[in-house]
Amino acid sequence: MVRELATSMPDDFAGFNRSEANTFRPSTLRPIIMDSWRRSREYGVYREECVSSVVLTAGELELLLRKNSELIDAAMPFIHNLYRLVASSGFVVILVDREGYILEVVGAVDRLGIAENIHYVKGMKWTEELVGTTAIGLALRERQPIQVAGDEHYCCSFRNWACSAAPIVDENNDLLGVLSVTGLKKYVHCHTLGMAVSAATAMTNILRERKIQKKLEQSAQIHSTIVHSISDGLLMLDKNGIVTFINPTGARILGVKRDEATGRHISSIVDFKPVVLQVLERGQGYADREFFIETRKGVVHFIKTAIPIRDKDGNLDGVIDIFREIKKVRQLVNRMVGSSAKFSFDDILGSSAAVKEVVRMGKIAANSFANLLIQGESGTGKEMIAQAVHNASARAEGPFIAINCGAIPRDLVESELFGYEEGAFTGARHNGRPGKFELAHGGTIFLDEIGETPVDIQVKLLRVLQDKRILRVGGQRYIDVDVRVIAATNLDLHKEVKEGNFRSDLYYRLNVLQLIVPPLREREGDIVQLAEFFFRKMCDQFHVPYKRVAREVWSALEKYSWPGNVRELENCIERAVSVSEGDEILPTHLAHSVWNSEDEPGSASSSLKAMEKTTIMNAIRKTKGNISRASKLLGIGRNTLYDKMREYAIRPSRA
Repeated sequence: MVRELATSMPDDFAGFNRSEANTFRPSTLRPIIMDSWRRSREYGVYREECVSSVVLTAGELELLLRKNSELIDAAMPFIHNLYRLVASSGFVVILVDREGYILEVVGAVDRLGIAENIHYVKGMKWTEELVGTTAIGLALRERQPIQVAGDEHYCCSFRNWACSAAPIVDENNDLLGVLSVTGLKKYVHCHTLGMAVSAATAMTNILRERKIQKKLEQSAQIHSTIVHSISDGLLMLDKNGIVTFINPTGARILGVKRDEATGRHISSIVDFKPVVLQVLERGQGYADREFFIETRKGVVHFIKTAIPIRDKDGNLDGVIDIFREIKKVRQLVNRMVGSSAKFSFDDILGSSAAVKEVVRMGKIAANSFANLLIQGESGTGKEMIAQAVHNASARAEGPFIAINCGAIPRDLVESELFGYEEGAFTGARHNGRPGKFELAHGGTIFLDEIGETPVDIQVKLLRVLQDKRILRVGGQRYIDVDVRVIAATNLDLHKEVKEGNFRSDLYYRLNVLQLIVPPLREREGDIVQLAEFFFRKMCDQFHVPYKRVAREVWSALEKYSWPGNVRELENCIERAVSVSEGDEILPTHLAHSVWNSEDEPGSASSSLKAMEKTTIMNAIRKTKGNISRASKLLGIGRNTLYDKMREYAIRPSRA
């Protein structure tokens, strides 16, 4: 028990009784031990018989051992080697974790003369706060090697011991645990601490090496996973052209076996002259270059990147060759630019006999591989039908490439359709560019406004349809293309052929299957159905509640001739929803030409008057409102023109 101190005790022993103080002299007592004694007394450690009060349950111990499995695995060989050196003297080797819990005890604890052998057991916490001054407690606290012998122990029951302990740290110098060698003090040797330090240092090194090795293995696994999973072919050559690595994709593309290719010269495993050898010869790589490589199986079309590998002195040490089949590039481009068809036959609204016939013929065309010609007025939905045919065909998974032949400048039509090589003309992109036919490979190309195609391009287009291959502008090599062609026009191509504006041979090549799309004025009963759909669509698009539609509006919509067809109807509904401020669509919200129409729906008079009105409006617009010039352009007198303008409620425009 702690007794009161004599008032004559030196300051170094303040807080201890005389018998305790007489154990050491200030000149021989180490400060680190004295400080530990003071802390032990403050912790309330019982000096006569120190027993830790913290012992883990079996379940808690199992979790602890699992948590420290790497430390235990690395330490056990050294613990057993160390124990063989000290076993004859009755020493015990103990391993504790960073929190002071005993993980392993090797040796006969009873030889230490401990009552009931309860002092050193797995799962017991052995810290200064619980058992006072010991080598383990001080090594945990100070993180340095230390030996505590005999009367230096705070607890009286430990004073026959000599304990040597050394910390075990990780690569960041953070504490992992402590290794201790404990025995009777009469057998202690000056080298005991050194042996503990050597063993702990070896454990630290082993743990660091294992950590580094684990990181290297993880890094290698990550790299392996990456190169094995990428969709591109990857090939590595040393400076002599020997294959050092090839990934599964590369082996598949080149038609070789990975294990047979590795270790052989590249020229011995492929049946063509490897262009990658030029990098080894010249020391210069390239990026995203296009190559046509001839093999026994035919021409292989690649996009390739070659990267030279250099050592620390800059000397060429090898090359990495990354290559991708052109069809993969096309697929990627089509995904990026949205080259896909979104409409199906279910999206074609209408219950008229004319529309049902279009859908029936469209489904027949979808089951064929023949070229299809779609004819109809502007705004009737020719591209929508073309998309539906594509999506119902065997090419549905392939691209759908649409191009408006009438919207491309004449001098760019050929390059847009067939592509061009590098340097083909001023302003051509580096490495060239594929055309729409190449991008449509495996799918469908939709040639809208085919009647506007220049005659010289018609000749080349005919050749492509016949030979199923294209020649880029400025190119020397033909490229095979597998494309289904759907063409569309609002012109009477048969008439254009007679007038010499369109080649007859191309016309018959395109017109294998024909589909005539009826104008909206001939789709009896479809106007209201389409208008209802567009009303709901526009309300949703503008985030406004669905509005009531006045009866007069339905009447006006059915009465109008719709020269612009479905496109004009959609624009008309969009305008009505936009300008209406209340919760009802009124006739005045429609375009003036729509609600002011006086003709019966579907009549010949309606169609002719609509065309006449459109012609007059176009003439006035072209002459910027000059009535004299407009009447001359139309071939009628000024008074007649004024009468027609009043009839159709056309106002002169100066815009």
